[in-house]
Amino acid sequence: MIEFSRCPFQVVEDNFHLIEEHWNEVVRDERPLDPYWELYRSTEQIGNLICFCAKQDDEVVGYTVFFLQPDLHSRHVIIASNNTVFLRKECRNGGAGMKFILYCDRELEKLGVSRIAWHMTPYVDFSGVLKHIGYRHFATIYIRDIGVKNV
Repeated sequence: MIEFSRCPFQVVEDNFHLIEEHWNEVVRDERPLDPYWELYRSTEQIGNLICFCAKQDDEVVGYTVFFLQPDLHSRHVIIASNNTVFLRKECRNGGAGMKFILYCDRELEKLGVSRIAWHMTPYVDFSGVLKHIGYRHFATIYIRDIGVKNV
């Protein structure tokens, strides 16, 4: 059985093997995996970064990280913007991913969050799960790499 809990960012950082597994699954370009650890840590210290982890038999099998920010267009709205989410492939059956998302929803609401934004790559599309539990399509993002690549 998979259990979910809020965790310090250090738990995510300590499970770098999962970050590498995630990176290898979803990134399809030449960018090197080189997390900006200091920024994550300092953002957590000021209360604007929230992490959750998924554990199975006391082993971390997934994580998600959110940045909290006010909506600049509507100051009473606090947005939790998902930065990253990962659940090992062998743990994605039985609705575990959906349960993880719903757990995050409940916990973020307790913290005063009023809007949650998830993003995903086209390589791991879980929009069907989000729609099933009441999320709506809100924006589409396109990126283009320009200038010198940090490779």
